[in-house]
Order: sequence, then structure tokens, then C-alpha cells
Amino acid sequence: MPEGHSLERAARRLRPLVGARVDGGPLAGAVVSGVEARGKHLLVHTADGRCLHAHLGLHGGVRLRPPGEGRGRYVLRTAAGDVVIAGRVGVAARPPQLALGPDLLHGSFDGAEYLRRARAVDRPIGELLLDQRVVAGIGNIVKSETLWERRQDPFQTASAISDRRLLELAATARLTVFGTQAACGGVTHVTAGPRTPTIVTGVKAVLGMIWSLIVLTFFVSW
Repeated sequence: MPEGHSLERAARRLRPLVGARVDGGPLAGAVVSGVEARGKHLLVHTADGRCLHAHLGLHGGVRLRPPGEGRGRYVLRTAAGDVVIAGRVGVAARPPQLALGPDLLHGSFDGAEYLRRARAVDRPIGELLLDQRVVAGIGNIVKSETLWERRQDPFQTASAISDRRLLELAATARLTVFGTQAACGGVTHVTAGPRTPTIVTGVKAVLGMIWSLIVLTFFVSW
């Protein structure tokens, strides 16, 4: 499943289309006024107030093709290029109100709001990090890298760890996404030391991945 940073790259690829008129497709007749990513969602805004909302699901993608060369179910045709979207696409009269937690990719991270949402329901950390209502933009890859880097048991419940630990996990996830240090609620990534895998940690990592796949439908919200 494309993660938050993949959607952000897609949005950046499409921003040269801002100001272009859509000649065909879901937004035909409108002028593109902006493109943005929110968590795992792609939004294309138009000057008349409409908004195209795309969620790429497990195997979706966004491509920019030369004018007239786009092929697919959802193609926005402009003089600047054809946008081909593979995924779930809808058009609304106004931008959607997305029930998302603090976004790892945009602006300063609201650590207090993240903690409030993380504490709302007690559950395993591996599930919590995938819930877009808690923190937006994390998928299985970033989650797994974060838990491995922090030596965090994915089955340990949120109630069993401190607020600082939760913030450290968010900061490490942000580092994984950006590749640079970024503070989360005043906490920055701290190296946990050399990785020394054991049979126990290896088994837990594999079980965590299997469990994530089983419950993906239930715990990765739109």
C-alpha cells in the first residue's frame, strides 16, 4: 500500500499542472488550483471549489503522461499532461473532511494531539501506528522500520509505555520518512544502539508482520 511519503511525491509531480484547464476526465472544464497529499490521500483542488479525492488502496498509483497519452479509468487530461490515477476516485463539491491524526509530513507535528488520540483506545503499538486517525501517513514499511529501530515489541499495548516513548516512535517514523531529524512533541529521534537481533525479536517481528496483514482491513482506516 502506498504510504504518506509516496502520496507526497505524487502530489509534487502534479503541481506543475496548477493553473491548467482540465479538458477531459472527472474534473472536465475546471482549472486546477492546487494539489496536496494528506496522509494516504491525494486531493486535486479546482478554481470552482470542486475537489478530486483519490485513495490508492493496495496497488494504486499516480502517473503523469504526455498530453493525449494517458490510458485508464481515471484520466485528467490537460495541455500540460495527462494524470492517470489507479485507485478509488471521487469528486465532491468541496474538499472532504478527513478524520486524520497529526500528519508526519506537513508542518510542525502536534505531539499533544497525537498522544490524546493514541491514549483513546488501548491496543498493541503495531496496530496503533497504522491507524490513520492517530497519526497520518504511516504504512507497514514505515511502521516496521520504526519498531525495529526502536526495539519496540509490536504486541506491547500503549498503556504499558510512556508518553515519551510514544513520541520517540513518532519521531523515528518521521525520520524514516524524511531521512532527516524532525522533532515530534519536543522529542527527536535517538539512536537505540546497534541492532542485535535475537530469536525472540525475530519471531515477534515476523508475527507482527503477519498480524498486520490479517487485520489490515480493520485497523488501517481511511
